[in-house]
Formats: sequence, structure tokens, C-alpha cells
Amino acid sequence: MARLLVVATPIGNLSDLTPRMREALESADLIAAEDTRVTMKLLNRMEIKKPMVSCHRHNEDMRAPQLVARMLAEDLTVALTCDAGTPAVSDPGHLLVRAAWEAGIPVTPVCGPSAVTTALSAAGFDAREFAFYGFLPREKKALGEKLDDVRASGVPVAVFYESPHRVVALVESIAARWPDCMLAVCADLSKKFEWLLRGAPEDVLAQLKANPNVEKGEYCLVADLSPLPVPEKAESAAGSAVAFMADRLFEGDSLKEAAAAARERGFSRNEVYRATLFLRPLEAE
Repeated sequence: MARLLVVATPIGNLSDLTPRMREALESADLIAAEDTRVTMKLLNRMEIKKPMVSCHRHNEDMRAPQLVARMLAEDLTVALTCDAGTPAVSDPGHLLVRAAWEAGIPVTPVCGPSAVTTALSAAGFDAREFAFYGFLPREKKALGEKLDDVRASGVPVAVFYESPHRVVALVESIAARWPDCMLAVCADLSKKFEWLLRGAPEDVLAQLKANPNVEKGEYCLVADLSPLPVPEKAESAAGSAVAFMADRLFEGDSLKEAAAAARERGFSRNEVYRATLFLRPLEAE
């Protein structure tokens, strides 16, 4: 019977390999790897030889249906791996997992190390509630807008991934927007040269800029936003238009007059139109 095993792998230190990971890879007929060269190193460490096929960000949409068709035709057990950590979590894999589900193929997760939970465990923040955002936009404007969205969500702890070439720019943006938050920057978790920084964004930024090796490694950042004021929840625009126009109706305006006043107030045509439809029965009364 065909099966898909979603196999997490060590995020750096190969000593984190578990007997269950080994068992999953040994039982597979085929391994779908993000990078076959990286997975080959892992297999060599365990002295396992298996056929492999690549399944990465740029070919997964084509590869997933091909693999599923082959799994069904040949009753294959396929192990899905990424370069480090858990497939389909800010890594390729979700398209193959989805295709397997849709084809009725059983999916079994084989858990393992995670940079997200590892960083959270070492940050010292209250992470009973947190959000993971993966890699943020590269462009400065888009990055700033995304950080504003994160803050507006009200999430108390936010986790990000970042490349070594952009980590300084990310911390600069965090320091500018959230100067009163606490920040933990974790580099090369579980690897030989692992290092962690924790403190106010400006202090962490200064340490990053002073590090001659800052553009090496892999980064996971954890921001504690709980010290910041809780953002006010914005009332939906459509709801505001309804409330504004309803007040005008109660003051004696016609629906047409209320709509005109709403447009002058700055509500969009679509908002005013939706509010008009909603309030029309009220005017009839």
C-alpha cells in the first residue's frame, strides 16, 4: 500500500538523528528530497542506500502529481525530506503532502528538531501564544508593512527566519518599529558555531554589526512584543460606513443624503454601496 512519510531531519547537529527517523528512511522505497546532495550526506551517516528524486520549490508543482501517480501504480512508500527541519514548514513539501491526501494515500509525520521551537525554548519569552512568519519580504517598504501587520495582529511573540545577508536589515527595521520589544537572535542552532543574542533591539543590532561573521550561517529570530502597548483593533471600514450612515438616517437624512455625506467623509464607493444595501430596509420603515 502506498504511503507518504514526512520525515523531519536534524537542523544542524547530526547527533539529533532519532531511531524513528532512521526507521522511516530505511522503510522507504524512494526518498523525495529538497536537495538530494544534502540528503545523501544524511543517508551516508546512517549507512543507508535509497533511490532519491528531487522535490524542491521550483519543481514541486510538477513533481508532486508524478510522484503520487507512481506511488499508486507501484505501491511505494515515499519519504519526504527537506534540507533541515520539517518539510512543508517554510520549506518545500506541502504540495506533495496535499496531493497524497487528495489521492487517498496515508500521510505519516515523523517528528524531529525544529528551529522555531528550539529558538523559542532558548529565548526566555512567554510563548504560550506565538506566531511563525517564516521569511519576511526582502524589499524595505514591503518589510516595513509586514512588520506593521504583525504588530497590528496583537500576537505577543513572533518568530522569523532570515538569511545571513539580510539579518542586519531586519533587525534595523525591528529596532525602528518596535524599540521597546525584546529580541532573541539565534544563529546556526545546534551546529558547532551556534551563537545566540538576546536583549533590546538596539543592543542586539550593535552586537550583530560588530560581528565580522554576521553574514554567515542561518538565523531564527524571536521577538517578544508583549511589552509594547496593545494595538487598538480597527473597526472594519464597511461597519464604520454603516454606523455613520445609520446615524445620519436617525438624524433625518434620506439614504441618498447619508450616502453623499459618507463619501464626503472619506468612505470608498464600495463601502458606501454595501452600507446602502444594508440600510435600505431601515429607510423603508
